[in-house]
Amino acid sequence: MKPLSFKSLKQMLDTLRTEEECRVYLETLRWNGKPVCPHCGSISEHHYKLTQNGEFKGLYKCRDCKKRFTIRQGIMFEDSNLPLRTWFHAIYLVFISKKGISSCQLARELGVTQKTAWFMLQRIRHNMKDDDIDFDDTTQVDETYIGGKTKRNKGGQGRSTKQKIPVMGLLSKGKVHTRVIPNAGKDTLQGVIYNLIKEGVTVVTDGWKGYRGLGKKYKHKVVNHSKSLFKFYLITS
Repeated sequence: MKPLSFKSLKQMLDTLRTEEECRVYLETLRWNGKPVCPHCGSISEHHYKLTQNGEFKGLYKCRDCKKRFTIRQGIMFEDSNLPLRTWFHAIYLVFISKKGISSCQLARELGVTQKTAWFMLQRIRHNMKDDDIDFDDTTQVDETYIGGKTKRNKGGQGRSTKQKIPVMGLLSKGKVHTRVIPNAGKDTLQGVIYNLIKEGVTVVTDGWKGYRGLGKKYKHKVVNHSKSLFKFYLITS
C-alpha cells in the first residue's frame, strides 16, 4: 500500500474504511515493509506472521528474540482497544483545531464517551511533548499550515496564507518536535534549526526556498514530497 497524504478528513475516512486498511497504512508509514520488533529492535521483512483462524491480523513474532508484537506496541495506541480509525480521526481533529479541542467536543465528534475522549487526548498530547529530544543525529524538517481553506497567492505554494496557523516539525531518532511559528520564512525556519540542531548533522528538507543555505552548517539533503502533518505525526508517534 502506497503511503498517502490526506487533504481532508473526509478523504482520510473514505480511504481508510476498515481496521485492516488502517493497520496496513500505519505499518507502511512506520516500517516501510520491514517490521521493527519493539522488544529487541530487530528490523526484518522476514519476521514471522502469526495467523488466527488462518487469517493474518497484524500479529508478528520476532525471528531473533521470539517475542510477539504488533504495530501498536511502543506507541500511543498500545494497550488500547479503540479502532485505529477512531484514533486517526481524533489525531486529525486535534491538529486542525486552532484553539484546541475539549474532551467533550471530541467525544461528540467521535461518538465515544467523554472519559474515552479524555484518555485519547492525554495520549495524543503526551506524544506531542519533546522534552527529551536531542537533535544530534539525522533530522527531518518540514512545515505546514493548519486551518480552514484560504486563497493562495498566484504562483505560490500555499505558505503565504494569512488565516492559517504555520506549524514546523522536526523528526530525529523516532521523536518529533512541533511548534507554532509566526511564518515560514527563511529567518524563522533556519532560526529554529540553528537553535535546536547540532552543527554538522544531516538535515533533510523539501525544496522550499526557506531552507536554502543550510549546507553551510549542515549536511543538507533535499527531497520532493507532499506535505501532511497527519502522516508526519503517525510516523513518529
